[in-house]
Amino acid sequence: MKELIEGILLGTLTGLTPGLHVNSLSRLSLPIPVLFVMGLVHTFLDSIPSALFGVPDADDTVPSLLPSHRMVIRGKFGELVRLSVSASMLAVMLSILAMPIYFLVAPLYTFKIGIVFVFLLSIFLITFQRNKIRALLIFVLAGVLGFVTFQLPIKDPFYPLFTGLFALPLLIEAYRNPPSKVEIRDSELKIPLKRLLKFSAFGTLFVALASLLPTLTAGQASLLGSKFTESDEDFLTIVYSTNTAAYSFSLANLALTGKTRNGVMVAIGDVSVMELPYLYLLALSAGMIVVVLAPRLAILMAKVAFKSYKQAILAIIIFLFILGYIYNGVIGIGVMMSAMFLGFLAPEWRVARVTYMGVLMFPILVETII
Repeated sequence: MKELIEGILLGTLTGLTPGLHVNSLSRLSLPIPVLFVMGLVHTFLDSIPSALFGVPDADDTVPSLLPSHRMVIRGKFGELVRLSVSASMLAVMLSILAMPIYFLVAPLYTFKIGIVFVFLLSIFLITFQRNKIRALLIFVLAGVLGFVTFQLPIKDPFYPLFTGLFALPLLIEAYRNPPSKVEIRDSELKIPLKRLLKFSAFGTLFVALASLLPTLTAGQASLLGSKFTESDEDFLTIVYSTNTAAYSFSLANLALTGKTRNGVMVAIGDVSVMELPYLYLLALSAGMIVVVLAPRLAILMAKVAFKSYKQAILAIIIFLFILGYIYNGVIGIGVMMSAMFLGFLAPEWRVARVTYMGVLMFPILVETII
């Protein structure tokens, strides 16, 4: 019980604090159950600050808006939170049900399969977009930035890259053009249970691949799944379920193959198959608690944030740079700034932000060829 509570509290802290990634606390000497629950709860809640902060002053029909921001602008923040935690809870349950099949498939993975998949996924990321030339340019630019960064003497190259490419451009745009008025209220989940279950299952299925294949993230898996969706709610159901299911499968993958897919699994280091039932039982318990408590906590957080929105955004930006300096020093700040300037380019060119995943995929392909 103590481990469950500690994990929930720490996961809530990292999940609701913009810029404070769960990997930061995973470096602490914590018991395996606490680490696992902390990371799981983080996946339930990290969608809240990303939806809450970075909302620009724009009409909800603007194509470059993120789906979560469109829902916030429409006054559906409460529904968004319930959608997030519900999809995550279903992802935990479905991933556990899928474990027998996963146990058979995971050991079959080979490096050659991974490289072929990275190549095919790279082609898909570029060709599915309307402006393929610009998508290719952004993919290569991000890839070159990633390749150079991975050669630098810094401890955590991922933090400045992802913070610069994805977080800072959204925050700066929101600071420059804050929303004039956003209605924050709690509301019930309106998506039918059948659709919620359907798209959570899609997300869990796609992310089963993400937990095995290199550079295939939950975000890319959700992009694949998005081809089956027509509404923001359906798409976000896939996004939120993939995020949690990827984490859930990563524990089984660690036990079966010894491969680590995220910072928490690196901290756990080693786990046996015999320990999995207890850990997944903790996951189910933590998920049910978060589903009940998260909506009220998120609404309170949102009401406080929108009272001084620009000040909150500025504080987050400063906090991100402070963390960047703590993690990687001056070099890390330089990488973050470079990534940030590149991060403004995709929405300007009407290219999907997921194309920035070339930052991981391009270096792998280059090193394979070399």
